[in-house]
Amino acid sequence: MTEHGNPYPVSDTAALVMLWASGYYETKPLIGAYLRRLDLSSGRQLLERYNRICPWYSEVIINRKHFIKNTVEELIKNDAKRTIIVNLGAGFSPLALELSPRLCDHVRFIEIDRSNMSHKHQLYSELVPDRCRFISCIESDIADTACLIEDLTKEMGEPARTRLIVVMEGLTYYIGRPAMERVLESLSGLVPDLSIVFEHLKPCRLVSGERRFIPYRIFSHIRDYTSLDRMTTYSEDEIRAILGPGFSCSYCDMDKMETKRTGSCRYFPAPDSGWLSCAVAVRKARRRITRP
Repeated sequence: MTEHGNPYPVSDTAALVMLWASGYYETKPLIGAYLRRLDLSSGRQLLERYNRICPWYSEVIINRKHFIKNTVEELIKNDAKRTIIVNLGAGFSPLALELSPRLCDHVRFIEIDRSNMSHKHQLYSELVPDRCRFISCIESDIADTACLIEDLTKEMGEPARTRLIVVMEGLTYYIGRPAMERVLESLSGLVPDLSIVFEHLKPCRLVSGERRFIPYRIFSHIRDYTSLDRMTTYSEDEIRAILGPGFSCSYCDMDKMETKRTGSCRYFPAPDSGWLSCAVAVRKARRRITRP
């Protein structure tokens, strides 16, 4: 599609997230231009339905996106190694565009999803022609770990000299735990120097009783709407357990994400007032000790 072509149709659930986040992006000219190239109309019915349940639900999505973008930027700063950022289940997330000023031969971005990746890269070539060569868009099934690792290996270069930052945003709820464990195990064996931003849905027991109806009504509808058997949830302890030893893990509930973005806790006054959280797991490669 060119700048003057028709907007590209986006699936209803993907369009829903972009519509929720549109307020966050409206002050960002580059992302605004990107959104104008997408037809988000298919998500409006879901948006209206879920906003009747929680009129301020956009705050959840905006806090999440702000936190993940800033977390990845901080992770990039902390290492002089060649860095590869991988967005698994990227969909139409504009994270690569948000980080495009940081991209270069030393810092590259890989997006992986089952469809629409070739079109998305075409959009990048129009919007950031000087940076799109540092972005790879790969169509692949994340749950096929052998194929996933093969695709990443082709892009990465020498593992010992590469740092991998993996982003899982809006992904972990839709993948069963055994499949997610296989993905994490495969990624863990790919490079010694690995960081994972693991955004996830919390179990109902960890959400306050007065708020529990919000994720229940929204995600039970999404589950039925997308014909899933169930939505997968994680506690902080469960995430630490499946990551295994070797990772330093920090954890951020929605109250902290809101504070980082706005300086206050207007919508999320306590950890249990939110239902989406992020774990940031970092494993540094061991330095070899050279003996005299």
